[in-house]
Amino acid sequence: MENVVHTAKCLCGKVELKVKPKSNKFVVCHCDTCKRWNGGPQFAMPCGTDITMKGQDHLSVFSSSPWATRGFCKRCGTHLYYRLNHSGEYNILLGALDIDKDENLEIEVQYFIDRKPAYYSLDADSPVLTTKEMLELFGA
Repeated sequence: MENVVHTAKCLCGKVELKVKPKSNKFVVCHCDTCKRWNGGPQFAMPCGTDITMKGQDHLSVFSSSPWATRGFCKRCGTHLYYRLNHSGEYNILLGALDIDKDENLEIEVQYFIDRKPAYYSLDADSPVLTTKEMLELFGA
């Protein structure tokens, strides 16, 4: 994935991000905030801090936890990213990225696994972190 640049954009096209994923791995979050925000688990690609934004005047941000801020288009509502406050790193939602359906992506880790409801499952053998482990990791 080195030197690969992807575009993420909202439904109405007013906000566009150019990002360089760190790898072909993405994270899945099962926390209550992500489930409420997305209507299910959140799938996001870690992309570091080197991003380019167009249409920033159409972007709205929301501080959703002590460790992250979420960005979305204030015109159409598309969820675009969450940014880690301590590092400034962006995690771009997979659904907003222009990823080819045949691109080989893998789950890197699942967060808040103890908050995952029984009504869905992922067919992946990936590392998992519990709520306790996540709070220890982010110092909240």
